[in-house]
Amino acid sequence: MVDLIRITKESGIPLIGLIHIGVVDRGSNLLQVRATTACNMKCTFCSTSANSTLHPYNYTVELDYLIETIKEVIKLKDGKVREINIDSVGEPTTYPELVELVKQCKNLPEIEFVSMQTNGTLLNKNKIMELEKVGLGRINLSIHSLNKETGKSLFGNEFYDLDKILENIKLIYESKIELNLTPVWLPNVNDEDIKELIKFSKENNYKISIQKYESTKYSRKEKKAKEINWYKFYKQLEVWEKEFNLKLKIGPNDMNIHRTPRIPLILNRDEIVPITITMPGWMKNEMIGTVKGRSVTILDSNAKVGQIIRAKVTNTKNSIYLVKKV
Repeated sequence: MVDLIRITKESGIPLIGLIHIGVVDRGSNLLQVRATTACNMKCTFCSTSANSTLHPYNYTVELDYLIETIKEVIKLKDGKVREINIDSVGEPTTYPELVELVKQCKNLPEIEFVSMQTNGTLLNKNKIMELEKVGLGRINLSIHSLNKETGKSLFGNEFYDLDKILENIKLIYESKIELNLTPVWLPNVNDEDIKELIKFSKENNYKISIQKYESTKYSRKEKKAKEINWYKFYKQLEVWEKEFNLKLKIGPNDMNIHRTPRIPLILNRDEIVPITITMPGWMKNEMIGTVKGRSVTILDSNAKVGQIIRAKVTNTKNSIYLVKKV
């Protein structure tokens, strides 16, 4: 049983600086908002290894505190934010206040569009109607095969119900919410499934954005999948574009995403700073700390909550801070 950590404003834990929870700015007019790390599936190729022993804790964020942080980030970016994408290292629909989160994000004056990622398993007619009512603009729905058994296998869950997913796809398409199917192509595993999904999308006029399979040090590996480079990935998309006469190479411009100033860094690489330990980390042998109003991840640490340590900054990319004790 994974322990749950609830982050509130009173906790004093900043929601900027972490990869797995809070608000992430990658230097564009889109902000990633991560309200929960929980997931109900166990995909064989999951890039974050959700539902694995690598993660002894799940996290969830108090709604009001999350909205307050979003406003702060928008201000730090001089208002140059158009879209909020509600995603997760897990499954966004596990967040109990998802509908209210969408509503409050959509009501922010700077925000024109709210989108979200989902595997679709926890959606139903009422939830889709609720999300439509509060102004959700797009659902990016992960579906990797139209074969029931392959779907169960890739999602790592025998209760994955393809018929329910197909029903939800139809309901989303018939709503005011834009539907975008986002299958992951796993070379040597679901090649024919991807072709079936392209055909399915074209026949039903569904948008489709094929995702590249990538494995990392901590990702869950699909043993039969062959990882290819971006050049080969796009070359295959070109082949499928010609075969199905359908645009498949989707870039930031197609999603109205463009570069904007990043959140200013408050720490520099190789800087040594005092860190106050605030909570256990998302990975084993990690802790979370606070410095200068940001959260940082302390690598290879068994420090105690409340302890102050000296640490060296090893990463600042996208204002996601990693440090190591010195």
